[in-house]
Amino acid sequence: MSVVLTSAPAREANLGYLFRLAHQRFRATLEDALRDLGLSAQEYAVLSVFETRPELSTSELARITQVTRQTMHPAILRLESARLLDRRARNQRVVLLRLTKQGRDLLRVATKRIRAVERAVFAGASENDEETVRAWLAGLAGLIVVRPGQADANRRQKP
Repeated sequence: MSVVLTSAPAREANLGYLFRLAHQRFRATLEDALRDLGLSAQEYAVLSVFETRPELSTSELARITQVTRQTMHPAILRLESARLLDRRARNQRVVLLRLTKQGRDLLRVATKRIRAVERAVFAGASENDEETVRAWLAGLAGLIVVRPGQADANRRQKP
């Protein structure tokens, strides 16, 4: 696998633009890495949730992956028709999803490819740089809304 570098936008560009561009390029690289496995990045994300949770309802899965149930439904149908997920009724109202053996096997292969993409992204970066970027992104994922002017005040308070 190789990462193709294109011209980078100016570092001073709008932060939202930089995030969107980085996400689009990262997602396209993930899609390329998974294409011959018959998985999309979204489907991989769905399957990967089952690494830590053996059974989930559609609602739980949608909540964890931050999409609506309506958005999740086609992905589940596709994964189920590919025999990667199966359903088990817990009761008359709740149906649980879980990985099949084929789903677990494909998830293992796909995860190796995803990790290779991640390694390629951090090629040339130090271990400390990678940890800093991951911590920063994790912090942004849980970001509290900052009011105009508050960011400058926060920046001045840091040692």
